[in-house]
Parts: sequence; structure tokens; C-alpha cells
Amino acid sequence: MVKENTLKLTQSIWDYTSSDTSSHTSFINLGKYLVMIDTGMNAESTKKLREFAELTTNLKFKYVIITHYHGDHTFGTKVFEDCDIISTQWTKALLTKKVENEYKDKEIILPNKTFTGEYQIKDGSRILKIIETNGHTKGSAFVYLPDEGAIITGDLLFAKMFPFAGDSTVNPYKWIDGLQKMIDLKPNIVIPGHGLISSISELKEQQELLIELVKVIEEMIDQRMSIQEIKKSKRFPKYPFDVNERWLNMTIENFYKVIKEKKEEI
Repeated sequence: MVKENTLKLTQSIWDYTSSDTSSHTSFINLGKYLVMIDTGMNAESTKKLREFAELTTNLKFKYVIITHYHGDHTFGTKVFEDCDIISTQWTKALLTKKVENEYKDKEIILPNKTFTGEYQIKDGSRILKIIETNGHTKGSAFVYLPDEGAIITGDLLFAKMFPFAGDSTVNPYKWIDGLQKMIDLKPNIVIPGHGLISSISELKEQQELLIELVKVIEEMIDQRMSIQEIKKSKRFPKYPFDVNERWLNMTIENFYKVIKEKKEEI
């Protein structure tokens, strides 16, 4: 199934979509070696994807980039013991806590290279940029390939889907800003964390969704509505796709907390 679920998007970018979690795992041919972006939840599938990638390109993996710490992007790290694993400092810190608790039965390899802000990988004239935004989680980052005009968003984009905002470190304001950073790059190809291969329009759609959600919650907080009243409110917009009720409630709770804290600081 790995070969069937893998698309060649450009001369140097391939993307695999997991059939069980719908999460994306991409690999890049940088010329002399390969780079993997996220590692999926199923290590066995990731092992097969690695074998397929190295056989197809006749190159070996040198780097693995983790966009954020969630299990559907990190459980496959065990397949890359021989590679440098790169993430933001916050992603490593959060993943380390998970490995000590909920993920303790998983064979996860922690990042050995970390950064804040931006990190670059160069191979001759080719360049790959990892840009930290926070938002979906603290430490979330996206990957940008200037030559292809391609962005790999991690879970900063759920294309044509209601985004998962249930993480305790979520920040809607930074998420909106992160989407703007990607929009400003005017990408030709956008590979989301979940959903179909996209374009700049999906980035704008999700940004608008988040902006509207924040606006509605801000207004209700200003009207001194409680979190229980807000969750029962009919003022939230209707979406052109199914919305997981549990995800929506988690989103409201987490956004409420961040928005209320921000208002109290003013």
C-alpha cells in the first residue's frame, strides 16, 4: 500500500498519505541525500516508505524533520536511528515529556538537533528551510522549499477539514500568524498535515476559519458569557464540512483560555 499511497509531486518531492490517520509524510531529494518530513504513526509503514524512497532515488536518508510532537507524526522515528532528527526546541521538550508518560511504550527517537526561529539545510545550491510558528502546538513548524515553491505545513493546515485544536499548548493568534507567513511565501504546492494536497487557497480558508472562531469567542467573552454558555451558543459559523463535536468543544475550551488570558493582560 505504501507505493500506491505515494505521489511524486515535483522532481524532488514525494508525499505519502496514511490510510489510517490521513496524516502526510513527505520525502525530499536534495541532490546527494534524502530528507523525511514527519514519520507517521505506524512504524512498519514508515519502514516500507523508507525502503521505497531509497530504492526509487538510489539515495540514503540523512535528515528527518519533525514538524510537531504528536504521535501521528513521530511514532515512526524508530526507523531513522542512523539519521539526524531535527525539531524546534519546544517540540523536543514536549515530545520528551510524552515519552516519559503517555508514549513510554513507544520506541521514539528524540531529536538530536534543535533550533528556535529558523533552521536551514543546504545541499549545493538547494536549500530547505524549517520555520517555527507555534500555533497548532507550541513549537510547531513548517518546511519551505524555495526552488519548488512548496510548503509542507505539518498540522498547521487541515485541508478542507475542521482543524484539531485540542492540544493544551495551542495558540490561535500564533496559528493565524503562522498561516500568514505561509501565505506571504505564495506557494505553488501546499502539503497539509491532513487532507488533500492543497494550494494557497486552503491556507487562506483555514486562516479565515480561525479568525472567525476567535472573533466570535472574543465577542462572547466581552459579553461575560461563561465557557458553558459559549459552548452551547448557536453563533458559531456553519462549515462546509463535517465538524467533530468533540474537536469543536476542545477548540472552544482552549481558545477561550488563551483569549481570556490575553484580555486580562491588557
